[in-house]
This record gives sequence, C-alpha cells and structure tokens, in this order.
Amino acid sequence: MKRILLINALVCFSIAINFAQTTATDFTADDCNGVTHNLFNDLDAGNIIVISWVMPCGPCATYTLPAYAAVQSFASSHPGQVDFYLVDDYANTACPTLVNWGNSNSMPLNTAFSDIAISMSDYGSNGMPKVVVLGGSDHHIYYNENDNKINFPAVQTAISDALSAPLAVEQSVSNELFEVSTYPNPVTNVLNVSYRRNQSAIINFSIVDVLGKVVLSIEDNSSSSTEKLIKSINVSTLNNGNYFLKISSEIIVESIPFVVSH
Repeated sequence: MKRILLINALVCFSIAINFAQTTATDFTADDCNGVTHNLFNDLDAGNIIVISWVMPCGPCATYTLPAYAAVQSFASSHPGQVDFYLVDDYANTACPTLVNWGNSNSMPLNTAFSDIAISMSDYGSNGMPKVVVLGGSDHHIYYNENDNKINFPAVQTAISDALSAPLAVEQSVSNELFEVSTYPNPVTNVLNVSYRRNQSAIINFSIVDVLGKVVLSIEDNSSSSTEKLIKSINVSTLNNGNYFLKISSEIIVESIPFVVSH
C-alpha cells in the first residue's frame, strides 16, 4: 500500500513540475523549406513564436484557426515579428502533406515543420492541437493550451504581452580581437555601437535583415587605437522588424541581433 501511495505521489509531483514550467525548451530544426531555425536565437532577436502542433485532422484545424488568426492580427502592426509555426505532432507526416493541409484549412501563412526536435511533450500534456506562445529574452511561455481551450482573445493577449516584454537593453560580443555592444534594443532611430579593439585591426560594420540582405554598410573611419569608441548608426529609414549588426575583420565575423520599432 505504501509503495502504491509513493508511486502515486511521484507521478503527481512529476505532473506538477511539467505544468509549472514557465520557460521554453530550445531546439534547432529545419522547416519544410529547408531553412534552419534556432528557437532561442529567434526569441533573443525579439521574435514572438506561436507553435501549433497538429495531427493534421479536422478538429485540429477548428481549434488551430483562432491561434492562427491571432497571429495574423499583428501582421500590420508588427510585420515579420510574430511567426506561426505549424508543427506535425510526432513528425510522422510528410512536409508536402502538412503544408497542403495548412493551405486547405485557411492557414497559408505559416512556417511548417515535421521535425521531432520540436516536442509538445516539453509543454505538459499532449493533445492536438496544442498551442504555445513564446517570447522575450528570458524565453518565457505566455500561453499553453490544448484543443477546445484555445481561443482567439487569449492567444492575442498572450502575443501582446510577449511583445511588451523587455529585451536586453544592451547586447554584446567579445573575442580576442574586439569587444562590441549595442543599445538600445528595441531601437527607434539611432543604434549606438560601443566597441574596443583588443588588437590593431580594421573593423567593418553592416546591418543585415533576416533574409541575409545587407541593408546598411558603415565604414569604420576611426584610427586603429585600442581605446573605447562609440558609433551612432541612423536606422530611421529601416522598416520595423528584426536585424543583425554584423561586425567583421579579416579573420573574425560576429553578429548581434536587434529590433527596429518606430
């Protein structure tokens, strides 16, 4: 009897830990277009990720659509910042089937995955569809519901809360050649870059969008001094969205994510 009670207690304790989780689980996975995504990198860059696991099936579409609609409600105000991940539940559905299912059920604007690395078991109880809203540099879980508990207002509120979460004010990289930090983040008009060379070297700066296109190039006209320097970059002409400051020399390339929000 004591053994049964102990097992039951351990099971209940395990379930409680599962549901008490407030932080997302990182993953690196290829989407159905062959593009590699790292969850924490995307969240650190200011993106909000809404994941919906589906079988796919008819009821999955019914209860996934409110979450999809909530994501699309931010398309104009936060272009490219809120992404809808359509994920096969156990990665046993071929990508073409999953993509066609999304299109035929009025969810064409998605990033589709059939990859076991994205596990719904990381977020408590299984059951399709399952929707989570993830955001912030602390990788917080803002929403976590299954099937008929999923609704448009709650998902929309969760996304809004995630967008309001502060990102790191300053982000930095450091290596044997140079130290660089940027602020503020998000940035409205001017991105400040504080940097110091650890060796005499020429450093080049450029701003790259999420597709890898260079949208601004900045020359380093300063001397090769190892003193701390400040460079202010006008980003007021850039559209709202996620970007990377690329810092490079002859032997090292680094990048720092930031968000433009006018």
